[in-house]
Amino acid sequence: MNRTSTPAKFILILLVSCLATAAEGQLPTGSLEVSARLRIDGKQQKLIHKRFYLLRGGLDENKGLLERIRTAQITSRDCYYSRAQASPQFICWLQTENCDSPYCRQIEMTDIDRVPEFKTAYQKGLALFGQKTDIASMWITTNLSPVLTTAYVRDQRLLVEKLLGGITPVQSSMTDPNTFKTVYVDIPLKAADPDASEMFTVSNVRPIELSGKSFVWSCEVEISSENLATLRLQVPENNKPVKNCEVVVKDLTLCKSGVCDQK
Repeated sequence: MNRTSTPAKFILILLVSCLATAAEGQLPTGSLEVSARLRIDGKQQKLIHKRFYLLRGGLDENKGLLERIRTAQITSRDCYYSRAQASPQFICWLQTENCDSPYCRQIEMTDIDRVPEFKTAYQKGLALFGQKTDIASMWITTNLSPVLTTAYVRDQRLLVEKLLGGITPVQSSMTDPNTFKTVYVDIPLKAADPDASEMFTVSNVRPIELSGKSFVWSCEVEISSENLATLRLQVPENNKPVKNCEVVVKDLTLCKSGVCDQK
């Protein structure tokens, strides 16, 4: 009968020991689901394609961020595009589904007829592609000025960096257009104890515009490896604070002139 040599036995024992140590040293992870269905002034609002950031620590640990959010001077999306000389119809198209740019949703033929910028870009596409309507419609965003497509989103990204002030989010995720939820998985927890939990803060950081106001949610939530943590965004009612949240609400400055034709 073959016998394992002493050196081989030692190596085998060492390998098993290392694997066991690695398994024991692996930190647990958690998961979180944030629901972004809201009711504001009796009207249901659904947040689509809105990014939320997951930050380590509760509200107390993120006091600096909260103060920066409270005191931030914000240019509304409406004013940004108005100053960029966008038409009222273009601004209204963005507002219809609370979009930050034309990439937010598909541009339909009815939109081309209604929005001057889309019509001009479409006609440019027809001239470039031999009157091929399908290609011209696909290239509308390409034929728009960058001021109308990427500049606002770029500036908002810079705003987020400024407000975070050097904080590195654990994760970030956008709300799904079908479920109006954002989900975080494999959230690393610092505690090695699988039964332990940890406090995190969820915030959109930059304002989300709804019903003539801007909203920034910063909510603390306890996350463990045992269960899926959940958070439902709410707005303050009757001057009562939202539990475990700080919600910064500001009136928006409106700059749009004229009325766009909406269905």
